Amino acid sequence: MTTQTPAIKPRDRDTIISALRAGVVPRVGLQHIQVGRQREIEALIQDIERIGNGGSSIRLVIGAYGAGKTFFLFLIRQIALQRKLAVCQADLSPDRRIHATGGQARTLYAELAASLATRTAPDGGALRNILESYIQKASERASSSGTTIEI
Repeated sequence: MTTQTPAIKPRDRDTIISALRAGVVPRVGLQHIQVGRQREIEALIQDIERIGNGGSSIRLVIGAYGAGKTFFLFLIRQIALQRKLAVCQADLSPDRRIHATGGQARTLYAELAASLATRTAPDGGALRNILESYIQKASERASSSGTTIEI
């Protein structure tokens, strides 16, 4: 019995190879080159499902340089986008801290807001689309219930 390997689109293949040659994590096709980490992926998929159902979760991914943290997080990011969740990302650094007094937290927030992504805007910049969609849906609900709104 032979197992069939899922076909990779030529464009995705070229993107993957180019990214790997450059030493960066590919933005697409991670599922084609991901090996191992099945238990960790399943745990994070459970978290994604919990969040999709209105719950919450937090995980910290810690590892040595070159251990695959960025690759792993990009893979989880792709899964979250496929499940219609919004995602954002930022690297913590002395200039981008969670808690600080010199504006570093504001810098982190700005990067997170700029990187906000959805399936329709996977490269970031989705905040405007999310807000417009929210306002449109709220306006429709208000109109259907006979409520007057001011914008």
